[in-house]
Amino acid sequence: MAKLIALAKLKLKDLRYTIPHIRNYNRLEGSPRSQDFQRNLSMESHDPLWFLCRQWQFGEFQAEDAATAFQATVLGVHTTPGEIEVGSDKKYPMDNSMPLETSIEREILLPTLQLRAQMGRHLVKLFKQHKMAKYVHLLAEEFSISHEVKADDEEGLFLAVALPKQIPDGYQVNALMRTSQFEVWFKNHADVEITDHDILMQCQVAFLNWFNQLYQQPEEDEAAWNPARLEYSFSLRARHEDRGARQLIADQYSNGHLDWKDFDQKNNPRQRNLDTLSKPEEITQTFIPTQLSFSGMPHPRLWQMEEGKTNFGKINASPTSVMNILLAEYGLNYSNDWFVLPYELSINTICQIKGILLTDVFGQHIFVKPAIHDPETSWHEFAMFHQTERDNATRNESIFYLAPSIGQKLESEDIERVNFIRDEMSNMVWAIEQVVTSDAGNGRILKREVPSLDAFEPVGDVAKIRYVLGNTVPDNWIPFIPVHKPVAAGQVPREIRLQRSRMPQATGAQGKFLTEVQPTYFIEEEEVPRAGVIVSRRFQRTRWLNGKTLLWMGRSKRAGRGEGSANLKYDEILN
Repeated sequence: MAKLIALAKLKLKDLRYTIPHIRNYNRLEGSPRSQDFQRNLSMESHDPLWFLCRQWQFGEFQAEDAATAFQATVLGVHTTPGEIEVGSDKKYPMDNSMPLETSIEREILLPTLQLRAQMGRHLVKLFKQHKMAKYVHLLAEEFSISHEVKADDEEGLFLAVALPKQIPDGYQVNALMRTSQFEVWFKNHADVEITDHDILMQCQVAFLNWFNQLYQQPEEDEAAWNPARLEYSFSLRARHEDRGARQLIADQYSNGHLDWKDFDQKNNPRQRNLDTLSKPEEITQTFIPTQLSFSGMPHPRLWQMEEGKTNFGKINASPTSVMNILLAEYGLNYSNDWFVLPYELSINTICQIKGILLTDVFGQHIFVKPAIHDPETSWHEFAMFHQTERDNATRNESIFYLAPSIGQKLESEDIERVNFIRDEMSNMVWAIEQVVTSDAGNGRILKREVPSLDAFEPVGDVAKIRYVLGNTVPDNWIPFIPVHKPVAAGQVPREIRLQRSRMPQATGAQGKFLTEVQPTYFIEEEEVPRAGVIVSRRFQRTRWLNGKTLLWMGRSKRAGRGEGSANLKYDEILN
């Protein structure tokens, strides 16, 4: 009894130390009293009239034509590009047996010592397979490998020493075979028997086919590389639906992979000579629409289980976060109003969707036009997978080009690499040749060798200073100086471009990048930003749809590593 009286005398503020209190609730868990959950899952309401009033207040009893689409018919116009245009109006037909990257990037291989020996070795192998080994010594004597290897190319020198003398120059023999001069040679040769002429012709055909299948090379006039821009420039031609031609222009391709977004469209209604191009074809395809869904999307049914991967309650959106607000509005209000339609399309096809005819469960037909044809929304020209129009085209067309692009490819190490950097102190651009082609078939790193100036000989003992007109830079640093672009008579030149130059006592450029344009080489000034540009050449290999393996030499361009300085100085006085 005494203890109870003592507790009664405690103040209210002291009760928190004697009586436990529950202040926080993490969650409420139901404690079922029976094993039958049927009544609990039925969600019984004690006041159904209140729910009906609330539904009427929020307008849920208003009728809506919300039928579900169960069939969609898509009408599209398909056109196949048939010509590739490069350079100044040079056209050649597209080759569907290879990807578009191969058709654009491939280039003629340099006749290195390794290539000559590889081709000659295979030629000897073919002669031995056709029982013509007795003529191998004639090929080695008549078409011997006489290739000069540079002194700083160590691997090339080792290969030149290791080559046996019985291997002919296969590159030279291949050039004669393509002009039918090799056939004339062995027919007029005294040591070649007449009965072996047909077998030698079989060797020639097999040798040409082997080389054409091994390396993908273009004709002389199919070069798509633009040296002034350091990137590829080309366009595809296809017949327009009405008249004229449609062009897909890709004049800034340099990353090694082509996709629909790399092309801009341009219509030329006045172009003629379109007989070689296929005509547009209307294609109708019918599908069953599927509702668009994403992870954590709210389900329309009440008791349908959700993943909960997307927590819409934690979306923090400020008044300027338009994308976050649109995402929440789409997921919560309009998530079941979007559908996905598959559309089969062959590669190398330009597709233009004319419209979609929807049929709902009520039997109604609704025709949906492209977004750019809607008079209320055409001003902003919204369209998915839309090719940009060139020259401010007034006729908007929502087309999509499924390019015959490669999926994966294997790349070799750089056969040639040039680093273009800006030198603000010298007010010029330097093209640093880091890797050039070796005669052994791979790339070799150039050594930094500074040309030696004339030896200094003082005139007398009184003045012991030395005046230097200018120092020099390593041999692999090729200067590009800014020059004015030519303008019409009476106009003041304002724009500049970069012109290839040469330092005194320098040997000049060695790679193909800086020597293929002669005698003067200009690069557009905006193509070399402050970060610099690195261009490279390398072998690329892929497998196409028909199972054929393709091997070609391609180029690529990527961002550099910033500015640099050659420490070039003029008018110096040295002690």
